[in-house]
Amino acid sequence: MSTQSVYVHQLSIIKEVQRKGLGTLLMDKVCEFALEHGIPKIDLDYWIDNEHAERFYQKQGFKKYREFLYKDLT
Repeated sequence: MSTQSVYVHQLSIIKEVQRKGLGTLLMDKVCEFALEHGIPKIDLDYWIDNEHAERFYQKQGFKKYREFLYKDLT
Protein backbone atom coordinates (compact mmCIF):
# COMPACT_ATOMS: atom_id res chain seq x y z
CA MET A 1 0.00 0.00 0.00
CA SER A 2 1.47 3.34 -1.02
CA THR A 3 1.03 6.58 0.86
CA GLN A 4 1.48 10.05 -0.56
CA SER A 5 3.95 12.22 1.34
CA VAL A 6 5.79 15.52 1.26
CA TYR A 7 9.53 14.93 1.15
CA VAL A 8 11.90 17.42 2.81
CA HIS A 9 15.30 16.75 1.26
CA GLN A 10 17.29 19.18 3.37
CA LEU A 11 16.47 21.95 5.81
CA SER A 12 19.30 24.36 6.57
CA ILE A 13 19.38 27.47 8.72
CA ILE A 14 22.52 29.61 8.66
CA LYS A 15 24.38 29.75 11.96
CA GLU A 16 23.74 33.45 12.53
CA VAL A 17 19.99 32.89 12.88
CA GLN A 18 19.83 29.37 14.30
CA ARG A 19 17.88 28.76 17.53
CA LYS A 20 15.45 31.57 16.77
CA GLY A 21 12.47 29.39 15.79
CA LEU A 22 12.98 29.53 12.01
CA GLY A 23 13.33 25.75 11.62
CA THR A 24 10.13 25.24 13.59
CA LEU A 25 8.38 27.89 11.48
CA LEU A 26 9.51 26.19 8.26
CA MET A 27 8.40 22.76 9.45
CA ASP A 28 5.06 24.21 10.56
CA LYS A 29 4.61 25.58 7.02
CA VAL A 30 5.48 22.19 5.52
CA CYS A 31 2.87 20.55 7.77
CA GLU A 32 0.33 23.22 6.86
CA PHE A 33 1.00 22.67 3.14
CA ALA A 34 0.63 18.91 3.48
CA LEU A 35 -2.64 19.17 5.39
CA GLU A 36 -4.07 21.72 2.93
CA HIS A 37 -3.33 19.30 0.08
CA GLY A 38 -4.64 16.19 1.84
CA ILE A 39 -1.16 14.68 2.17
CA PRO A 40 -1.01 12.61 5.38
CA LYS A 41 2.74 12.18 5.82
CA ILE A 42 6.05 14.05 5.79
CA ASP A 43 9.27 12.19 5.02
CA LEU A 44 12.72 13.69 5.51
CA ASP A 45 16.34 12.79 5.94
CA TYR A 46 19.43 14.21 7.58
CA TRP A 47 23.06 13.20 7.85
CA ILE A 48 23.55 10.48 10.45
CA ASP A 49 26.20 12.44 12.38
CA ASN A 50 24.03 15.58 12.64
CA GLU A 51 22.94 15.26 16.26
CA HIS A 52 21.36 18.74 16.24
CA ALA A 53 19.07 17.74 13.38
CA GLU A 54 18.19 14.47 15.10
CA ARG A 55 17.15 16.27 18.28
CA PHE A 56 15.25 18.94 16.33
CA TYR A 57 13.22 16.42 14.34
CA GLN A 58 12.52 14.28 17.40
CA LYS A 59 11.26 17.42 19.17
CA GLN A 60 9.05 18.05 16.13
CA GLY A 61 7.50 14.59 16.59
CA PHE A 62 9.29 12.73 13.78
CA LYS A 63 10.10 9.06 14.27
CA LYS A 64 12.69 6.89 12.53
CA TYR A 65 11.26 4.17 10.34
CA ARG A 66 14.06 3.30 7.94
CA GLU A 67 17.78 3.79 7.43
CA PHE A 68 19.81 4.25 4.27
CA LEU A 69 23.19 2.61 3.87
CA TYR A 70 25.93 2.90 1.27
CA LYS A 71 29.12 1.16 0.26
CA ASP A 72 32.00 2.79 -1.61
CA LEU A 73 33.35 0.49 -4.29
CA THR A 74 36.33 2.62 -5.30
